[in-house]
Formats: sequence, C-alpha cells, structure tokens
Amino acid sequence: MNVLRQECPWDRAQTIATLRQYTLEEVHEVIEAIDLVEIDGDWQPLKAELGDLLIQVLFYACIAEESGQFNLADVIDALIEKMIYRHPHVFSQTKPENLDQQWNSLKDAEHTDRNSLMDGIPPLPALKYAQKQQQRAARVGFDWTEATTVIEKMNEELAEFEHEVRQQSSPERLEDEFGDILFTLANLARKMNLDAELCLMRTNRKFAHRFRRMEDLALGAEQSLSDMDIDALELLYQKAKKEEIKGVNHG
Repeated sequence: MNVLRQECPWDRAQTIATLRQYTLEEVHEVIEAIDLVEIDGDWQPLKAELGDLLIQVLFYACIAEESGQFNLADVIDALIEKMIYRHPHVFSQTKPENLDQQWNSLKDAEHTDRNSLMDGIPPLPALKYAQKQQQRAARVGFDWTEATTVIEKMNEELAEFEHEVRQQSSPERLEDEFGDILFTLANLARKMNLDAELCLMRTNRKFAHRFRRMEDLALGAEQSLSDMDIDALELLYQKAKKEEIKGVNHG
C-alpha cells in the first residue's frame, strides 16, 4: 500500500472521504460471497472479497499514518484492547448470567457522551438501521413480546396504506405510510431473528436469477419479453420458479 500511494496516481489521490463508496461496495460484495458459500459451497470468491475488504483497512491506516494520526499496529492494538474489555467472561473471572446484557452495558459505557439510545447508530442501509433502532428501544422494554403481535401491527399498517391509496393521498402521505410498513416488517424480521437487509438482498438475487431464466426461455421460443402480455410473463416467471425449486430439491 505504501508503494501504491507513492507510485500510482489513482491511489495517491484517494482520501478517507473518497474511499467511502468503495468500502461500502466491498462490504456488500463480501456479503454476496458469503451467500455463494451457503448456496454453492464455493469459498473462493469469499477469499478474494475478504482481500478486497482488507485492503480498504490498510488504505485508511496508511492515510492516517501519513497524516501523523495512527498506523495499522495502533488499529490492531485498539481492537485487542476493545475485545478484552468486552469479554470479561473470557479474559477474567467474571461470569455474568446474561452475556447479551453484559455486552450491551459495556458498549454503552464506552459512549458516555450519548444522550439517547438512538445516538451512535452508524449510517446503515435503511432496513438494517431500523432494526438497530428497534434493538436499542428493546433494551428498555419498548418492544412487542411476540412476533404475532407484530404481524397484527403489520396488517394494521397495510390497512392504513390501502386507505391512503384509495383516497388518492399525496405522495408525501403515501411515503409516510409505506415507511411505516417497512419499519414494521423490519421489526417482524428482528423478532424472528432474521436480518431484514440480508433477506431483501437474497430475494433481489433470486428475482434476478428467475428473470434471467425468463429471458432465456423467451429466447428459446423466439419471443421477446416486451411483446408478451402480463399473463404470459407470469407463466414464464412461474416456470422459472418451478425449475429453480426442482433444481434445489434435486441438487
């Protein structure tokens, strides 16, 4: 990395601000590679993507060192110190009854400057951010006890949205009500121990796979998707879906 900063014009021009978009992309590519391990058992893309993510860490540390702030060793030392502090049940004789409660208490103690439980949540994608907010609120008991009650709330929000649609409400009002639906869905995922962001990423990937198969089926029949009506398109989609399910069952 030091050589790249000296010899490559692009690497030399980067700052911690310009690197942000690439870091976010690399994180998502790591998640994608993890899914490939689960789906296909292929670990090699994960090896490559972890390397790409690691170089982001090296990049930031290199820029910080050039600025006289800290170096990579400092980053690692700080991480070791943090992990020891947050794991007294491993590195000391403390044996708490509730590890999650201990973890949260220790993390909160690191941020005494926070005025609210809503403070300090990183700028995550919206679904993930929603679940983080809900986790924080649950610490003080502001939470539904059962997933079934969240489903009831979800149905209530859907009914409110439908009402606004039928009333031909303003885009702002529809946006507000639709946001309530997504927030409730994220909460339902949390109650079911699911990651809403990963669930949607998986469905996005599944839809793309099925749509590509629809294109292949249409091409094989010497047809174009754009020339088909919605019923014909739906039949193709269902065929692609059935093939996918059959492939999973026999794979």
